[in-house]
Amino acid sequence: MFTRISFAIALTVACLVSAAPALEFKKVGDGPTQSLDVLAAQAEVVVLGKVTEIEKDAVEATPFAGAPKEQKLSYKIVVLKIDAALIGGQGLTQIRVGFSADAPVGGIEERDGLIRLGGRRGYSGGGAVALTAGQEGCFFLTPHHDGDFYVMAGNGGPLDKKGEGYAKKLEGVQSLAKAIDDPVAALKVKDVTERFTVARFLLQRYQRARSAQARLGGGKREAIPADENKLILDLVAELPWLADDGSDIPSRNILWALINPNELGYKQPAFPQQQPGAAPINYNKIQDETSAKFLKDNEGKIKIKRYAAGK
Repeated sequence: MFTRISFAIALTVACLVSAAPALEFKKVGDGPTQSLDVLAAQAEVVVLGKVTEIEKDAVEATPFAGAPKEQKLSYKIVVLKIDAALIGGQGLTQIRVGFSADAPVGGIEERDGLIRLGGRRGYSGGGAVALTAGQEGCFFLTPHHDGDFYVMAGNGGPLDKKGEGYAKKLEGVQSLAKAIDDPVAALKVKDVTERFTVARFLLQRYQRARSAQARLGGGKREAIPADENKLILDLVAELPWLADDGSDIPSRNILWALINPNELGYKQPAFPQQQPGAAPINYNKIQDETSAKFLKDNEGKIKIKRYAAGK
């Protein structure tokens, strides 16, 4: 019964759903799903480029941070020529990208209007997909935790240039990249769903201790700029806990988890227990009212924090 009011679950949902049509991602079949704005938030580097080379020799590295040193995964490595850097990667002309050696060829696919990341379950490497020579598109990358190469964020594939609707989807990613440089302008757009998408994208980046941030900033947290802080909080207050149709898009439910309310002093309400035979308790209404009251009572005092990148 707490599916929509648990912050942990809400944060998970925030990483699986999307808003703006140009960025929409929904689940199809067994492939792993992610929204493009979530991938952009997870990635340390987002670039446009082309795979120009597949290195002959595979590289052995641990499959995930904290894995035993003797637990190795074989990675194939490609060389990606960078045509344009959208997020990070400024000054780079090429970058090495690895993927599980037994990963199948895949990418972003559409079926009946729904979109998914290609790949399959049941093999080492999760949902990662193989990159191929000559492949072009938008690549969402994050450094491998101990290897001298990058991997695809979200264990998925790139936004392939040959895919249907590529230009429109890329336009959405580019608009998010611009939001990093000028978040205030992006948060002032008229359409509430667009503002929601931008706010979620920014908050996911702020609350994610990416490797470079942890290394340079030591995990320290700092308040985001005041004008940006106000715009995000105004949006959070404006939105209902759930959308009119009962969905999470756009909703306070999603952004609430991402502003890290416990860090801001918010106390989870003591929810009454459902009694047999009694009228159903509207837990979402309770959450809506208590979160709205917290925002009102603390207006001008709440300071959303992010991980500092270091000096």
